[in-house]
Amino acid sequence: MNSGKDQEKKLGITFHRTFSLVRSSVAKVVEMRGCQDSKFSRSSIREDTHLGSIYVEAMPRYAIGMGLLDSDKKLSNFGRFASISDPHLEQLGTQWLMHYYMSASHGPGPAFWNQLVTTRFRSGEEFSAQDIAEQIAEFYQTIEGKPLAERSARATATIFLGTYTKSDGLGRLELLQETSKDNYLVAEPQSPPVWAVGCALLDFWLAHYPDQVTANLNDLLAENGLTKLFLISRARLNALLERLQQEGFIDVYRLSPPYQVVLLNKNMEAYLEKLYGSNSDT
Repeated sequence: MNSGKDQEKKLGITFHRTFSLVRSSVAKVVEMRGCQDSKFSRSSIREDTHLGSIYVEAMPRYAIGMGLLDSDKKLSNFGRFASISDPHLEQLGTQWLMHYYMSASHGPGPAFWNQLVTTRFRSGEEFSAQDIAEQIAEFYQTIEGKPLAERSARATATIFLGTYTKSDGLGRLELLQETSKDNYLVAEPQSPPVWAVGCALLDFWLAHYPDQVTANLNDLLAENGLTKLFLISRARLNALLERLQQEGFIDVYRLSPPYQVVLLNKNMEAYLEKLYGSNSDT
């Protein structure tokens, strides 16, 4: 569980103002923020993007939670590269990273998001919107020590599920399928692009092992590790790591357990250049 200090950096449980992610609106916010001369207030966002009054609260928060803006509402490295190479946030690599930042235990997304992804997103699992609302309410009670209004729990469940099922959200990742009204199935998505995983690996590493050049391979495969967040098998992650090894970004030692991963390149821009310099969907 995150420390209190980490929790303070995260989005609150009702950050969404009842709106699921609308990728095109977030793209407008990112585009506007890329104009260094532009002001960045609610009124200026509304004037420049023509978003509604509640949208101008919710969409910048999504941009922060998904790693496109930093906590000061400035473009992150990821946001800067995406705004230039994928301004509509359409590429699979971009959307996988948006999902990753929102879901990572150390990331800026709301804490409940990580909890839902790591406990519910198992291929073949089925659940209802009510199941998700109840889990959110239980999580809030545990973290905050007080009950969450039923209406807020339902609205938050709706925005979480809508983010992964709507085409203008992260529906292209094919993580969730709505099988009937308010019932959902966790699908078997295509493997994420190798350089999206590479960016996530570096971010994960810098958050968990900032002063280390080596880490145990098993730690990257653990409960809150990359396999859970990307819904991939250990075998698939190992294959992606081999690709990163071939490119000279990491090294992997498998002579004897515990197997070790060596980080050879700590420059996020180098990973992003690979992601957007090649086809982001591979």
